[in-house]
Amino acid sequence: MCFVTGGRAGMRPMDHSVLKCLFSLFLLTVSASGTLSNAAITTIQTLSNTASASQPFNTATSSCTTRRCLASMLIAKEALSQPQSPRCISIIRVPLIVYETLSVDTKNLRFESSLEVPLSWEDPDLSWDTSVYHHDMVVLPVSKIWTPELHVTNGVQTKMKHGNKDLLVHSNGTIEHMVIMNTVVGCEVNLYNYPFASDFCPIAINVWAISGCGMFLNFGAVSTTSANRGDWLTEAVELNTKGGRGDRNYLWVLLKMRSENPFLSLVLPSILIILADVGSFALPLGESKRIPFKVKLVLSFIMFLNILKDLLPGGGQCSPIIRKHFCFCLVILVLSTLQSMVLTRLAKCGTLRPCSLSKSKESLLKDTDNEEESKSGITVIKLNASEEENTPFQKVVKFLNKMAAQDQKKVRRHRFANKVDLICFCIYLTVLIIYSFIILFFSFGSRCEIDHLQFWH
Repeated sequence: MCFVTGGRAGMRPMDHSVLKCLFSLFLLTVSASGTLSNAAITTIQTLSNTASASQPFNTATSSCTTRRCLASMLIAKEALSQPQSPRCISIIRVPLIVYETLSVDTKNLRFESSLEVPLSWEDPDLSWDTSVYHHDMVVLPVSKIWTPELHVTNGVQTKMKHGNKDLLVHSNGTIEHMVIMNTVVGCEVNLYNYPFASDFCPIAINVWAISGCGMFLNFGAVSTTSANRGDWLTEAVELNTKGGRGDRNYLWVLLKMRSENPFLSLVLPSILIILADVGSFALPLGESKRIPFKVKLVLSFIMFLNILKDLLPGGGQCSPIIRKHFCFCLVILVLSTLQSMVLTRLAKCGTLRPCSLSKSKESLLKDTDNEEESKSGITVIKLNASEEENTPFQKVVKFLNKMAAQDQKKVRRHRFANKVDLICFCIYLTVLIIYSFIILFFSFGSRCEIDHLQFWH
């Protein structure tokens, strides 16, 4: 039996279960009296079933008012594919990119950077009526919703990860999300004026698009953080497009080298070593101090050359001019050492022949002199026996004369060697002065251009 009670003011009206009960009682009463036709009975049963069937939907609708329920309803749509617009494209808005240079590898011509990229796009399938669901936005898990994937065209290695496990969905279907990209870009940094180098390097950020379908990026602004990284400084970052094409977007990153450290550790020591080599010409040739000093300078310069080899690349379109500078300085040091060795030999022996040959020749000359002296002595003894008493005195005189002649030869050799050494010093100093002007001109007055966008060719 069904009981129906009227409601007082402020009480909830009859629900569908009461209505169903009334229909059932009415149907039984009429069937018992037999005054209702079969068609009427069928119509009444249909209305009763309709009222019964509509009860669960309205109950669910009235109870689904929380954000979690709304999120579950949106997740159930399984929007895991790109939004399908009539134009077959999706506009991905990038309002702000936060850029940071992590490191610059001048040896392998690469630099690593980190980008925080906020994304915004629209998906009409994820919109709802705010009059039914009184929420302007809801948070959904990123694994249940489609998100765009960015890639770096000229990247050697790129890792993209989600900034959060969730994303934000607005009632009009607008979705907001953020991704973090760590990318290693191959860029042939112009090191021609190293260590006073500066150059642009591109980071080509794009999305998938083919035959007019896919995605297109709409960039906003760029900001930088942590501009100083080692010896390199990030001076500016700009957004550009190649040829006005929307599918060729890139960041222009201006990198400038902080020249203090490489100048003090490489350039200045090379200048000081050359100046020390110039000062070594003041050491006398006859002593054995100049050559060991120059050899130490050559070995020291080779050590700095090995350090430079580990810092700079082996080749490229614009080879660093400092590599040529070091090679020139090493050649000058070696030639200066050889020149000192040759002049020391001339000052000591008066010839460039090896010591063994010169000594054998001197011994032969002495033997012939002794034979001639013996022969002449015998002849003099035979002709004039009265002069035998003066023979020891004559020997002493000849010995002294011979020593004086050798001293004069040695003085002449030293004088000749010193004159040649002075001439070599003047030539050496002139070459260094001319070279200084040349290297300054090429270091500061000459440029080498590189096409950094050739990867799109």
